[in-house]
Amino acid sequence: MKKFLVMVTLLVATLTVSAQEYNWAVGLRGGGFSGLTAKQNMGANAIEAGLSLYSGGFAIDGVYEWQEPVIGDGFHIYYGAGAYAQIAGSFFGLGLEGVLGLEYRLPINFPLAISLDYRPGINVLGDAGVHFWGGNFGLGVKYCF
Repeated sequence: MKKFLVMVTLLVATLTVSAQEYNWAVGLRGGGFSGLTAKQNMGANAIEAGLSLYSGGFAIDGVYEWQEPVIGDGFHIYYGAGAYAQIAGSFFGLGLEGVLGLEYRLPINFPLAISLDYRPGINVLGDAGVHFWGGNFGLGVKYCF
């Protein structure tokens, strides 16, 4: 975790000017919650939604993201907040989540983006009451168009 935060801090320090190179992306995310993801870019901002599968249940989530170019062409750091709903057997929960990640968009002739992110959340309504979960790291691969 400490190394990830140091990396993100260094990347933010090397900001350059650029816009995201795609309008839409759909793909897969593996990690704490694994599943399908879709993202719509809106210049410096984006909306991302996901359908995740995990240990006998599923979750849907949506986050609003701010994006900043880093390092050089194709790299962006993104951060934001949103909400989720999850169901597992008889468990139901609603909560808030944050996101902090780094995305690399491969050159334009190869329409893929690869991302690494961290998504902590807090369950605010549901069977388990209020509780924080913080171990949701993920690796994503998206097809861009």
